[in-house]
Amino acid sequence: MVKVFLVEDEKFVREGIKNQIDWNVYGFDFVGEAADGELALPLIESLKPDILITDIKMPFMDGLELGRIVKNKFPDTVIIFLSGYDDFDYAQRAIHIGASEYILKPISKEKLLSVLQKVKSVITSKYNNTDNLKIKSVELDIKKFDTSNFDKGKLREFIINGGISDVEDFVKSYIDNMGGQLKSLIFRQYIVMDAFIEANNFFDDKSSDKEELGNKFGSVEVIDLAVTDIYMMKEYLLNLLTYMIEKKDKLTGRQYSFLLNKAKDFVAKNYMNCDISLNTVAEYIGLSPAYFSTIFKQESGVNFIDYLTKIRINEAKRLLRSSDKRISDIALEVGYRDQHYFSSLFKRYQKDTPKAYREKKNEK
Repeated sequence: MVKVFLVEDEKFVREGIKNQIDWNVYGFDFVGEAADGELALPLIESLKPDILITDIKMPFMDGLELGRIVKNKFPDTVIIFLSGYDDFDYAQRAIHIGASEYILKPISKEKLLSVLQKVKSVITSKYNNTDNLKIKSVELDIKKFDTSNFDKGKLREFIINGGISDVEDFVKSYIDNMGGQLKSLIFRQYIVMDAFIEANNFFDDKSSDKEELGNKFGSVEVIDLAVTDIYMMKEYLLNLLTYMIEKKDKLTGRQYSFLLNKAKDFVAKNYMNCDISLNTVAEYIGLSPAYFSTIFKQESGVNFIDYLTKIRINEAKRLLRSSDKRISDIALEVGYRDQHYFSSLFKRYQKDTPKAYREKKNEK
């Protein structure tokens, strides 16, 4: 039988995985479990499992470190990583360790069994055949695997600047740049999940668009289908980017003007609040910070921080001219808790310190 060892810090998840499968019926021997990598390592060294299922993010020793050690000591051990959406940036490091599979939570019995059966068939063929070609079809050839050409910013930039007519050419170029690495399931998972996360980041957490995007493109079922093969991944990217460009186009023209005017009005009424930021304004108008920052610069000609700072400096100039308030009080009144920081900003924008500016105005 093929020996399986499980490492998962959440007890209810660990118990669920262990108990929902009749391991012996499917040809597996569940040999052990642990709550973190530190506890797991000596057991793995003793039991020498064929398959290691491990959560990627755990206290003490996480799954990546455990996987790295196990791969060095037992190169033939097949590693299956478990992860949630928020941890998906770990996938790139998992790729270089030599992970065979990367399963997104929540984990269904069907999905886990499907992966285990596929891995089992490769392990069995390796035991019965000295030809290792089949094992290479599942495990990655790390020396040939390269993520340096993968520019996460390209997709984000295309959503901002691209048009519907450009989607097909962009996706073709994007995929061609990945080369033969897309034969790897885990790499396709990485590409698809990164695309979804980049799209998701364009919407504010309270936006109904974010929920709609998740329903259309973020479910476990949709992601699993998208990574089936290169063709399905391409279809997913085409549909996702078309959806995002259409959403973006709805905000052009009057809608952009309306949102920017709403943002500027909010700044005018709240610039004195020390905690106002690009994030708070973006949340107020219902856009993601990254998207708001981009369209603000495009439509206004200045970035948001410069715009906010100039409003504050102009109000400070008015107070310096018309009142005898202390500079520290004026700084606080226009949104700066730190007088020294306020003074350095004032000099950068006005070419004078607040004190020198006041003295010059009083001389006149």
